Amino acid sequence: MKKTIQQHIALFILSFVVFSLFSFKVIENGGIKGWFIAGSQRDAYEIGTVHDPDREGKVAYLKSIKNVKKNKFGTIMQSFDAKDYLGKKVKLTGFIKTKELKSWAGMWMRVDGENGKLLSFDNMGDRKIEGETPWTKYAIILNVPKSSLTINYGVLLSETGIIWIDDLSFEVVGIAEETTGKDLLKAPKNSSFED
Repeated sequence: MKKTIQQHIALFILSFVVFSLFSFKVIENGGIKGWFIAGSQRDAYEIGTVHDPDREGKVAYLKSIKNVKKNKFGTIMQSFDAKDYLGKKVKLTGFIKTKELKSWAGMWMRVDGENGKLLSFDNMGDRKIEGETPWTKYAIILNVPKSSLTINYGVLLSETGIIWIDDLSFEVVGIAEETTGKDLLKAPKNSSFED
């Protein structure tokens, strides 16, 4: 009996190892240089990198690893100094693939001023990524006011699923390019609702 239990345990461990090796190849797990997890329930998520033959190299992933409460989210993100973009309009582009999304996902960018004051923001909440999607290029365009201190960006996952991310990049675009997000108003606007 004892030998049979040990054989079942050994078979289970061997099966798990074989399944893990062939289901996907994790290159880095639990962290990616320069990136971190944030969100309203960040302990329910994991980030890492895997090799993706369609993208011909490493891609990042963000996936739920346990139950996530309704309307809670995790994000893979980073922040950097806004000084090189002050007074300019910036376009963030990136490729995203999704699977088994219970709610939605989106690329996001937020520009903050002094004391964390929100100056402009877009999380694709008005053009959500839902369900299962192939590799698709997305873009966000925001103004970076002269009073900006940081630019924060990443990809968010609401509730459960997995998203893969690749080739996020920034470029300065012309003033004629329409922004995709919300800019903080400098003063009240159309308070009489007549415009």
